[in-house]
Amino acid sequence: MEVLILQAYANVNRTTAIFGEQSFLNSTLVNAQREALLLEDQIEELPRTGDLKGAGIRRGLLANQLSQAEGQSSDPQVAQTLAQARVDLTLIQRHLARIEAEPDRVSVPDEVTIMQPAAHRLAVSIKQLFDAKEQGLFGAVNGALNARRSSERLLVGLSAMVLVVGLALSLSLRQRVRKDFARAYAALTAEVDERKAAEQALRASEERFRSLVQNSSDVISIVDADGAVRYHSESVRRVLGYDPGELVDGDPLTLVHPDDRERVSRFVAEAALRPGVTAAETWRVRHRDGTWLHSETVAANLLEDANVRGLVLNTRDVSDRKELEAQLVHQAFHDGLTGLANRTLFTERVEHALARSDPADLGVLFIDLDDFKHVNDSLGHAAGDQLLVAAARRLQGCLRPSDTAARLGGDEFAVLLERVTDADAAAGVAARILDTLHQPFGLNGRTIPIKASLGAAVGRPGVDDADELLRNADVAMYAAKAGGKDRYELFHPDMHEDMLQRLELEAELRHVADRDQLVLHYQPIVELVTGRITRVEALVRWDHPAKGLLGPAAFIPLAEEQGLIGPIGRWVLLQACLQARRWQDQFPDAPPLSVHVNLSGRQLEEQRLVGEVVQALETARLAPRLLTLEITESVLVSDIEAMSARLRELKGLGVHLAIDDFGTGYSSLSYLRRFPIDMLKIDKAFVDGIGRGREDTALAHAIIKLSHTLQLHAVAEGIEEAEQAASLVTLGCRDGQGFHFARPLTAAAMTELLGKTVADGGFYLPNAAAPVESLSG
Repeated sequence: MEVLILQAYANVNRTTAIFGEQSFLNSTLVNAQREALLLEDQIEELPRTGDLKGAGIRRGLLANQLSQAEGQSSDPQVAQTLAQARVDLTLIQRHLARIEAEPDRVSVPDEVTIMQPAAHRLAVSIKQLFDAKEQGLFGAVNGALNARRSSERLLVGLSAMVLVVGLALSLSLRQRVRKDFARAYAALTAEVDERKAAEQALRASEERFRSLVQNSSDVISIVDADGAVRYHSESVRRVLGYDPGELVDGDPLTLVHPDDRERVSRFVAEAALRPGVTAAETWRVRHRDGTWLHSETVAANLLEDANVRGLVLNTRDVSDRKELEAQLVHQAFHDGLTGLANRTLFTERVEHALARSDPADLGVLFIDLDDFKHVNDSLGHAAGDQLLVAAARRLQGCLRPSDTAARLGGDEFAVLLERVTDADAAAGVAARILDTLHQPFGLNGRTIPIKASLGAAVGRPGVDDADELLRNADVAMYAAKAGGKDRYELFHPDMHEDMLQRLELEAELRHVADRDQLVLHYQPIVELVTGRITRVEALVRWDHPAKGLLGPAAFIPLAEEQGLIGPIGRWVLLQACLQARRWQDQFPDAPPLSVHVNLSGRQLEEQRLVGEVVQALETARLAPRLLTLEITESVLVSDIEAMSARLRELKGLGVHLAIDDFGTGYSSLSYLRRFPIDMLKIDKAFVDGIGRGREDTALAHAIIKLSHTLQLHAVAEGIEEAEQAASLVTLGCRDGQGFHFARPLTAAAMTELLGKTVADGGFYLPNAAAPVESLSG
């Protein structure tokens, strides 16, 4: 009996579960069927409403309902229907995305024509699936009722206890069936409510669309096939200043600029012949106040639409955009700082001048401001910009209206001279430009002359190529720089060979340190009173395989200019430290020699310099106090704050710092006090004049006294005569170097000299000490 009761209860549960599954599935299909119908309607209305977002939302809701249905049933019919539905949904999504991504290129009606069959298939297939499953729902209900009746008959013959249990099961089953029917009824009621809500939303959408048209910032117009205006939206009052009624039935061309009317007529005629939406066109229309506005119009051909019967023109004011475009075009071809033509416009004008039929020559000048970086570094970029603007104005003042001045970038300018008689005429303009630039320029309370290197080249239309002419002027400009700056050069063919050699030298410089072509020579620095060698200066040479031994002037400036000084500087620093250590090991009884190494401005700018100095000292096992780093005066004043910070880092290592070629730069007493300097090296130019005139001697004496005042060590460079050495001692200078003591020597020759001069207390050069009579004053 208990088994029969359990079987009956299991039968009821099974039929109830089947009913629940069918009920849930049908409820989901009801929602999916509603979304499919709404999606079909929205796609059909898309050409008129343009509501891509609404269609995308409906497609997403339908996809969600179908996903729920797929998760609730394992029925093959459901799976097959939903698989086809996903294909149709993917097609609809692809075409909606295409309309949204390319609105100007894609025809909305054409896309809708493609999507409508898929939307219709979705609605029909979901409806058919719902109908089939609805029959399954009723079958499940009937099965549940049959199971209940069967259970009731089975339980009639049981005992009173079983009868009570059966009655309880029957009541429970009835309650569950009622709940399931209640859920189904609620789902159907919700569907009806949702349909009513959808209809209300549609009416609200129509009202909203009407309000948007009336309040749109764009002017919406309807034009008959014959060109007459039938409708203007209220926005025509805001955009053009006219009352909508006064323009109806009029000729729209009366508001169009006379130069644009033919194009507008052609636009309207083509729009009337073609279905769909046209591409946007721009023309000028007259405002009521008489001004001309730039407008952009799109036309939609709705002549076949019974509700419109005309061309719908959507017009907006794009005057601000046109003005911005004009500004952008100007900026694209002009320099933002000076207002001159930029490189692109200048090149186009040169090409145009060479393409003309006029046989008259034309000239191209390339101008580069000399040492402009010092202005930026010392006075700031704002001051540098003022200098560039002043240079541009002066440049324009030297030219005719037909000529073109351009700024190519940075401190580089160019000039196109139209119709010059010959190269001498171009040279005359170049000289006039330099003279004009030389006039003092007041900047931040200072008077600064503008110096420049200028290259000139002359070309002939129909003969010369623009690229070649520009390249010739550039080569001539670099020749002017190589010739000493602040001058001009006229191009001649030999300059190409010079430039080629320069490029070859640059290419070889890139590998000079790796190929062991660098050598160091050493010049002793002598204690003037005793003749004792206390220091040596390391001087780099390039043992060129073809050109022989090259001095630093032949390749160091090029290496700095091209950013190749880093590897060379590191090599010099390491080799000099290693050699100083070798001499210390070879002559252990003599005081160790301090080695001087020159640093370039590029090296000082690099953050890794401090680490390179540490590495060289550690590799050579050389005490930091035995290394002196020499920096030129002009490098120090290029960027006071940065140089001061870098020198303090180096000073923190324990090395000594010296200013090389002192007196040739721009240092002032206030600058020197800010740098942690140990030594001043007096430039040879001041040493040469000692003893030849009171003024030259007084200058050298002033530098030496300045060093004493600042407690700095003074070293005189370029001593070539014994009398100079004696005079320097009298003036209070302590050390010196020059050909009078020794020329720069190879490491081997320097080692030999040290071996010959070593004595108690150091290395003493014979006959190098200042005469006794000079010491007595």
